[in-house]
Amino acid sequence: MKAMTWHGGAHFTLDDVPDPDPTPGFVVVKVDTTGICGTDVHITQGLFPQEPPKILGHEGSGTIVAVGEGVSSERIGQRVVMNHTSHCYECWTCQNWNVSRCEVADASTNGFYAEYVALDSRAALELPEDLDIETAALTEPASCCLSGVEMLDIPYRATGLVIGAGIMGLFTAAFLKSHGVETLVVSEPVTVRREMAKQFGADILHDPNDIPLSEVIADITDQGKGFDVTAEAVGKPELVATCINSTKPRGQTLMIGVCPEGSPLPVDLYDMHFREIKLVGAFGRGNVFHRVPTELTKLNLKNVISGRYPLTDLPEAITASAEGLGVKFAIKPND
Repeated sequence: MKAMTWHGGAHFTLDDVPDPDPTPGFVVVKVDTTGICGTDVHITQGLFPQEPPKILGHEGSGTIVAVGEGVSSERIGQRVVMNHTSHCYECWTCQNWNVSRCEVADASTNGFYAEYVALDSRAALELPEDLDIETAALTEPASCCLSGVEMLDIPYRATGLVIGAGIMGLFTAAFLKSHGVETLVVSEPVTVRREMAKQFGADILHDPNDIPLSEVIADITDQGKGFDVTAEAVGKPELVATCINSTKPRGQTLMIGVCPEGSPLPVDLYDMHFREIKLVGAFGRGNVFHRVPTELTKLNLKNVISGRYPLTDLPEAITASAEGLGVKFAIKPND
């Protein structure tokens, strides 16, 4: 089969690699759609720790074409979304933290920038009938956002702020609204992304190149004290600081964006301490992946995928994502 191999930086090669075998308990999926994740962009920029050579890609959907021993043949032909980790449900982490950090099962099934993928059958989740297979590839990023939002304690009639309206910011906005935020501001400099935020429930759109965020805070928050909840969905330490500084006393800031390893927190820690701000880190899908395909059917996802690329054009798709040329870009490995 064909796969794109990452060799460091922005260098990829299209390679012939062995077809995956369905070992016991596994299935083989013909990949329909793989999303370009901000993490993929950060990997190519040296901002997220990974070692080449490696086949990247972890947001995928497709159709089961083969099954291993112990897996019902009735699964052949199922439309599925692929979770890129499997779980034992028995280790300390599965029982006390979340199943996405399982200590026992195979840690990761990356490699969705390929025509076919073999993975644990339990990690291939059958889709609801009313969810199309391309949209299903958004399950992974949506899971990260839902898991993060559910870590918050959202008060009645809450005000909220999301900085960044890439796909992570949009899903964070949608789940903040569905979990009780009454008035939500989304701040984003890229017009196409900012306008898309209305579709995901934003009440107020803020262009940081137009007016200072401080003016919005003064206009819509109680006595200008700040938002009940804020969320950073870009992955820049200075924007995490902006969120903290925009949060009211005893409010909460959620980190959805992944900052580069080793990043310092550029805030006045005394002020953060004095105002009793709660800072919540949210990394990964938590325990909610299985619930998200149904959640996706409740959202208006029209035109969220801005561009579709063949496997060979993966570098161009990553560049388009890095430059903010749309909302979400996808690879179609078998087109």
